[in-house]
Order: sequence, then structure tokens, then C-alpha cells
Amino acid sequence: MNNNSFNFIDSQYSTPQGAYYDNTGRMGGGGMGGPTDSFDNELPLLEELGINFDHIRSKTLSVLNPLKKIDSHIMDDTDLGGPILFGLLLGFSLLMSGKVQFGYIYGLGLIGCVSMYVVLNLMSEKGIDIYRVISVLGYCLLPMIFLSFTSLIININGLVGYILIGFAIVWSTYSASKMFVKVLSMIDQRILVAYPVGLLYTGFALITAF
Repeated sequence: MNNNSFNFIDSQYSTPQGAYYDNTGRMGGGGMGGPTDSFDNELPLLEELGINFDHIRSKTLSVLNPLKKIDSHIMDDTDLGGPILFGLLLGFSLLMSGKVQFGYIYGLGLIGCVSMYVVLNLMSEKGIDIYRVISVLGYCLLPMIFLSFTSLIININGLVGYILIGFAIVWSTYSASKMFVKVLSMIDQRILVAYPVGLLYTGFALITAF
């Protein structure tokens, strides 16, 4: 092969001007927006899967402090990571007390979410998708988790237990109805929204208590 052939091969496989290889073997520099730029601009894997811990924390705090004013855009993202986690926590807490209720939890949750989806879309002009309904109802399941873990310490089948059950139902209902009416601009219809939500959480309370 002549010198021209060798020069052609070198030009095809040489490192571009201004480029370099880092410790991981990836090419950087060169001013051409190489592979490292695309890696740097990618979202974290958990966010691509719809799991954002900042959003989970903010929504959880909104449920823990129902009297706090919430943002109307709090449910703009369809975060299902928190509701799935809370459903598992409720089932695990019941499992610790000898109750295998995972099927009842997710069965009642499915029926309740579909029912609330239908009711809310009939009542509101803006409408809401099923994922946001699941997100709201799932996050507001947190008081039921507290109730379930409390039942491991004290017997809730008595006067004190009934007070705690009623408090958990009111807490969950208040938080969920507040989010729904805020997102859908249905402040005047909050009682109508709270009624079916309260029935749903009463079902979860019965599963937890009995």
C-alpha cells in the first residue's frame, strides 16, 4: 500500500481535533456535542420510570398536613410510585398482624379508583384522567397505614380504636377531597366529592380493623 492509503486510514480512525478520551473510555471535547453531551442531558432512570422522590415527598407532606394550602398543579404529573408503595406498606402492616389482605386492598382500590374517575368526570367540566385519581387516592391512604401500624400496638376494637378509625377516615377523606376540588376547581362541590371518597376509605378502615 502507498503512503496515500495509510494517510486515508489514519484520517478515518484518528481522534477529532480537540477531542479526548476520559477515564471511562468515552470521547469528550471536540466542540461537536459528542456522546457525553447526550448522556449528561438524559433524565435519571427512576424519573424515566415515573418515580420522582421529590414529588413523592411533597405529596406525602401535603397529606400529612391537610390544613396546609396546596398548589393547584400538585397533580400535574401522574406519579404512581407513591400509591403503589403505600398500598404495599398497608398490606405489609396487615401481614404483620396475621392478615393477608393484599387482594382486598388492591381489589377495593381498583373499584374505588374507577368509581371516583366516573363520578368526578360526570361532576366536573375540566375532567380528570384515571392516573391522577389513582395518585390522589393512593397518597391519601397514608392515615390508614398509620392506623394499621397502630393496631399492632393497641387493640383498636374498642372505644379508643373506634375514635382512631373515625379520625383516620376523616383525615384521608379531607385530604383527598381537598386535592380533587383544588385540581378540578370544584370548591362548591366538596361535600359531594367527599361523600364517595369517605365511603372508599371506610372500606379500607374496615379491612384494617377487622
